[in-house]
Amino acid sequence: MSIILGMLLVFGLLVLAVMVWKKSKILSLVLSIPVFLVLFFIGDVVFNSWYHTTPDSLKVTVQNENQHYTLSGVWEKPLDSYRFVTDYIVLYAPDDTKVTNVNRNRYKNYHEMDKEGLELAVRKYLEDEVSPELDPLIYDIETAKEFAFSFDLPENLDYNDLKVYYVHIREEPMDSLEFWFKEIKIIN
Repeated sequence: MSIILGMLLVFGLLVLAVMVWKKSKILSLVLSIPVFLVLFFIGDVVFNSWYHTTPDSLKVTVQNENQHYTLSGVWEKPLDSYRFVTDYIVLYAPDDTKVTNVNRNRYKNYHEMDKEGLELAVRKYLEDEVSPELDPLIYDIETAKEFAFSFDLPENLDYNDLKVYYVHIREEPMDSLEFWFKEIKIIN
């Protein structure tokens, strides 16, 4: 009901602005401003609901020195407005081997978030989509235009045995979390 009243009010302001145009152009422009603001707001909401980043818009380069690897990522297209504040780097190593010396940029208020619930959702998504037989190593990373993630591989692990994924999370208002992932090839 309130949407209908709002639409009637905006339409009434537009009609009144047209009727007053010959008498007072300034008053007509003042009456038109709320109409244009509402149209701008509606256009912004529609665009942000429509625009989604894709795995192709993320470019990741891998550098290594001995067993130290650095992933550098850059988004070639703008990030979506409804993105979540953190994304994840997920590593799959055989025999549940752990990587060491992990460095990355984290969201400053990450400890205040429901990180357990979010990581559980990411874990469930990956089980369904990637590899249910291996236990993933999940590392949060701040969703930003550019990022860097580095780690050390144990000496007994070959880089060919390691699988790395970038998981992007999107959360539109009044909607559930959406995920996509991109495999990152580790090349020595």
